[in-house]
Amino acid sequence: MGLSSKSIIHQWNKNPGSVSTIPDFKKNYTTVAGMAKNLNRVGYVGIALTGFDAAANIQKACTVGDDATCSKSKYTQTGKAGGSILGGIGGGSLSNWAVCTIAFGLPSGGTSAFWCAVVAGSVGGYVGGMAGGYAGDEGGEFIYRMNSNN
Repeated sequence: MGLSSKSIIHQWNKNPGSVSTIPDFKKNYTTVAGMAKNLNRVGYVGIALTGFDAAANIQKACTVGDDATCSKSKYTQTGKAGGSILGGIGGGSLSNWAVCTIAFGLPSGGTSAFWCAVVAGSVGGYVGGMAGGYAGDEGGEFIYRMNSNN
């Protein structure tokens, strides 16, 4: 937000009790809020693309392959998509909390906390999505083998 604690305290000492005395506070706050809103939309697009990818892979396996390949693909691709989404959400949330709150101890809510959340959340979301996708794929294959043996 382009503010330092020194400048805020100086402004409050000049005119105590009013947030409106901080220069450009409203403009900077609106900018950061807009960025957060747009990043939220990007997450929904990513979830939708993961679902479309899984559906396309299932469709491809059922069109090209035999019945066993089609059936296996339904289990593995569904598990992979679900695992990727849940792993991404969990990994992003956990890394954001761990890095920005614990490691750096950023109790002030300025832009440094915002960018820490963006970077840490993105990296954690990617790693969590990859790990969750792998686990979901393996879990789907396990369920497929359990069901096909009966």
